[in-house]
Parts: sequence; structure tokens; C-alpha cells
Amino acid sequence: MKSQEILSDITEVDLYRKLQEHFDTFPVGYPSTKSGVEIRILKQLFTTEEAKIALNLKFSHSFEDFEPLDSIHERLKSLGFPYTKDELENHLDNLAKKGAIKTLKQYNQKTYSASLFMIGMFEYQVNKLTKEFAEDTQQYMDEVYIEEMGRTLPLQMRTIPVGVSVDHSVEIGNFDDITKLIESMEGPIVIQNCICRQASHALGKSCLATSRLETCMGFGSFAKMYIDLGWGREITKEEAIDILKRNEEEGLIFQPSNSQKPDFICSCCGCCCEALRTLKQFPNPGGIVSTNYYAEIDPDLCTGCSTCIKRCHMEAITLKDDISSINKERCIGCGNCAYACPSEAIEFLKKEQQFSPPSTMAEYYDENLVARTKRKERELRKQARLKKK
Repeated sequence: MKSQEILSDITEVDLYRKLQEHFDTFPVGYPSTKSGVEIRILKQLFTTEEAKIALNLKFSHSFEDFEPLDSIHERLKSLGFPYTKDELENHLDNLAKKGAIKTLKQYNQKTYSASLFMIGMFEYQVNKLTKEFAEDTQQYMDEVYIEEMGRTLPLQMRTIPVGVSVDHSVEIGNFDDITKLIESMEGPIVIQNCICRQASHALGKSCLATSRLETCMGFGSFAKMYIDLGWGREITKEEAIDILKRNEEEGLIFQPSNSQKPDFICSCCGCCCEALRTLKQFPNPGGIVSTNYYAEIDPDLCTGCSTCIKRCHMEAITLKDDISSINKERCIGCGNCAYACPSEAIEFLKKEQQFSPPSTMAEYYDENLVARTKRKERELRKQARLKKK
């Protein structure tokens, strides 16, 4: 029996469960919950017809490997889907506009890919995020997704030190140097609104760090997708550096995607950013996030002004006897405290064990999928042993 004939008889409940299970096979999973909030999220993004199509879409992070429309149409046609190529294109374009899948015009044709939930469907709600979606995402994060992200190591984003307007006492590697990263970028650069701050606004909260939304940027094919879909505007390298300077001045943390050639750089705060909010809930953010640096305070130079405490998004700094001290386990090496210290009492140091990120995010996700598959296999073997007892 053909796939479409099977799907024609499937209940709505089973259809969305199959879609959730399909997304859960990706490099960063989409686990189920007891409350069913993950299904509510899917229903906001996919109609039943679109869910059937999405079940047959492949995931690829490499834009070069996105699947052409012709190839998707031929495969779905062989499975019994009744759509003409134009009808399928309309469905796929609608999904892309909703931020449910990824798309890029390349090689004189449209190409598509399924998407992760994060980094993916959630971020693609930029400028159209609803209160319902923000509330459901918050609930999903709290129920299972924080744990899922914590098990996905290294994380999808890493922390690099501020340094547009400050010289460091240690040598900063090229892939950790924010200015050199921007200067080395090929293709377009896009500036877009921060989806995390938009989520906070949707939930009736304000960012404690900045009133600006346009703080996050993408590069290359990632930027082209955002530009084509109207989610951001193209800027020059000079404009990008100027924006990063303002972000640095306001104490935002630079978090690029975890590769030497990042697809994007987010400028994050601890009150709105989902990645930092997640990190703060662990006792040792410094041991979880990919970072090559940490800060240390010279007690002889510290005046106890508490500027660094207000600047730290990880709550890593405390004041005792009018002297600040840094909990190294919580320090993620952003450099914000050193940047702001009026008495220059904070030294920025390299970790003994240096981390070198994968060359590209495609390489990162390939490695992650292998590790996640092995972990799933171990969990299944453990469950099987417990059942035998």
C-alpha cells in the first residue's frame, strides 16, 4: 500500500504524533511531553495536509544539500500524493513563510529542507510570533526541551568574547575574534530582530539589557533565506561592526553558531535569550557552553563597585567583604565584566583546554546526529534490560 493511501486513513492524533516522532530523529530532537504541548506547537505550524508533506521532507543543515522541488515532487508522486508540481510548490512556500521549513533559491531552482525546532522553527517566527506560540514554547522548554538541549553537547551556539572596542591581554583565535569573523564573511549579511526579545514582549515582559530588537545577524546562505522571506534586511560589514559595538556597550553576549564559519551571531541577554536562560538553570554553565576563556578578579585592584555583578548574565559574580569574586564554574567567558570594570581589576584568561569548533554547522550536525543515535541506542538497550527483570 502506498504511503498516501495509509495517510488518508490516519487519525489527526496519529498524524501529528508521527510528525513529532519524525522531527525527533533529527540531530537535535523534538521529544514528546505528558501535556502534549509539542503537538499544540505543530498544529500552529502545519495543517493536516502540510503535516503529511512534512513527514516526507528530509533534514539538511547544509544549504547546498537542500532538496530541489522537482526531486521532492517526484518522490511524493511515487508515494501516491496527488499534487501537481505547482500545487506542491505552493504548499512548501506556505510552510516556509510560516517558518515551519527552510528554503533557498539556488541553482536556478527552489530547494527545501525540514527544520529543527531550535535553532529553526522557533527562530523563524521572527516578526510574526504570537502570544500562544510564545507561551507554548516556554512551556515546552520547561517540560522537556531544556533537558534535550542539555544532552546535545556541544551546544548549537558557543560564546565568544566581546572585543569590538576592547583589546584583550590574551591572544584571541580567529574563530573567536568577533571583528575578524565579520571581516571574513562572504555573501550577504542580514540584520534581524531578536526572536527571544519578541517572545518576551509577547509575554508582557521587557528586556533588562536593551530596548533594541535589531541585534542578531546572519551570513551567507542563511542570510539569503532571511532576506528572500522578508525576515531581515541586508547590511554592510561596516554596519554590522557598528551594531556589534552598540551590543557590546549594552552588555549583550556574542553567541555565534558553533562552527568556525558561523551561519549567524546572536547578541544575547540573560533575561530573554532562550539559550542563556537554559544555561543559567545549570550549576556549571562554564562547563557546558563551548568557550575558550574565563575571567578572574584581582582582589587588590577590585574596589567593590559591583559593576561586574550587574553586567554578568550568568550570575557568576558575588560580592563579599567589598571584593568581587567569580565562580569559574558559572563563567562562560563572554568578557562583559572585564569590558565594564572601571578599575581594570578583571583579567581575561585562556582555558587550559582549548576548544576548536567544527568547520561548518553541517559538520556539527553530522557529528551530533551520530552521537545522539548512539545515545538513543544505549537508552533502548537499557530499557530492554529493565523489562527483562
